[in-house]
Amino acid sequence: MNETIRQTLQLDQILATVAGYTHSEFAADQLKTTPVTAGLDAVRAQLTLTQEAHRLLANDVKLTFFDLDQLTVVKTKLDQGKLLNPEQLQTVLAALTSWSRFKTVLQLKQELAPRLAERVTAVNALNGLRRRLEQSIDHHGIRDTATPELARLRQVKQQQTAKVKAAVAQFIQKHPRQLQSRQVIARDQHYGVQLKATYKNQFAGTVLGQSATGSTVYFEPGNVTQNGRELAATVAAEDAEVYQIIATLTGDIDEHWRDVQIQLQAFSQFDQIFARGQYGLQQSASVPQLNDEQAVTIVNGRHPLLGSQAVPLNVKLEADQSLMITGANSGGKTVVLKTIALFSLMIKVGLEIPADQGTDLAVFDQILIDIGDQQNMAAQLSTFSGEMTTLVAITNDLRPNALVLMDEIGSGTDPEEGAALGIAIIDDLVKRHAKLVVTTHYSEIKQYAVDAPEFVTGAMAFNRETLRPEYRLLLNQVGESEAMWLAARLGLQPRIVTAARQRLHR
Repeated sequence: MNETIRQTLQLDQILATVAGYTHSEFAADQLKTTPVTAGLDAVRAQLTLTQEAHRLLANDVKLTFFDLDQLTVVKTKLDQGKLLNPEQLQTVLAALTSWSRFKTVLQLKQELAPRLAERVTAVNALNGLRRRLEQSIDHHGIRDTATPELARLRQVKQQQTAKVKAAVAQFIQKHPRQLQSRQVIARDQHYGVQLKATYKNQFAGTVLGQSATGSTVYFEPGNVTQNGRELAATVAAEDAEVYQIIATLTGDIDEHWRDVQIQLQAFSQFDQIFARGQYGLQQSASVPQLNDEQAVTIVNGRHPLLGSQAVPLNVKLEADQSLMITGANSGGKTVVLKTIALFSLMIKVGLEIPADQGTDLAVFDQILIDIGDQQNMAAQLSTFSGEMTTLVAITNDLRPNALVLMDEIGSGTDPEEGAALGIAIIDDLVKRHAKLVVTTHYSEIKQYAVDAPEFVTGAMAFNRETLRPEYRLLLNQVGESEAMWLAARLGLQPRIVTAARQRLHR
């Protein structure tokens, strides 16, 4: 799909809105660049997933998602061959746990969402890796019970720490006047007291440091030293055991990283599906009927970017019918054209459309547009040259089962020549079995559509009393440009209007 077409039809804006419902930049970025799906069965499958997500959200089913961006650092460290720290191990565990909960909910709700439940079941849950992580880590770091040796060392450390603190407390109780504070201090895994500097040589022990002023030394009393050495040795053994546990868990994750990434990618895809479902819920949108026969029926379709200002569109085109839209300037012809094109494109990226029951859309293999705001002006071409460049590309690139939308075809040059070229292009595309939606002001093109059995005509409603367009499409009518009527109502001298009418009918 040409990126210019996505921008012109404003699909990029819609996808950006949908991406706002995801739970990570990783999923959001993927959603914004969603590729169009080809084929009726594939489009139907994607829309079924969106519809099921919509249904679950509408029933207030609570789902657990995860910010996948948190795993970027994990991947980087694994790629560099570095050990993960406990916080990063916890992040991996949180992701696996979130997936497990997400999977459980979908399986419990499989009656509402059978395709989603089937899809989530197919992904390796990595329960073994998750359980090993759960047994070894929690929110505080490495669990005491991660290994029997770690449990033993931490129990010994607790006993030794209590013994050291008791010895320090005994020193404090015996020598309160020599101390700056009765508080037990810790320096580099050694416990001690805050001793007045003038007494540092009166007691056996080790100076651990001193205050900035030098008036206080941090002192480990002699009766603590032996117990302190034993405690330091136990702490070192504990650190070595923790290191070994972390190394083992890091290796376990690295060994299963390919499966972890598959799970994370699946999580991102589900996040995107539920974002599509949330968008459909917000838009009161639904999945239309689909066909592969180029039939298009839209019932009360509302352009999703117009909000409450959208005038419902109703149009019905049989498989062998194209549409020619006529009517006043600023009457909404281009909005009709864009709405039909946008709906045809939205379903191909898995989005429900804001239209009522009875809507039936063809799945086109190709969508081509010629609209003024997407014509090539970068090369400083004239309006007509820019349009013709686009039309040349359309006629050259046309494939079977194409939807072609052309706005004011043949404009920007001599009306007679422009109309002749426009009719020739339209006729060629119709003979090549393209589905066309065309807007025009040219009488010759209007007449061609009236005479051609392949075309349904449509006019944009115009209120001659208020001089305002009503933005409603009226099928099987031919609209006037309303130039003469509008000029007269705005006060142009009658003689000028009459002269213009006479010239028009020569």
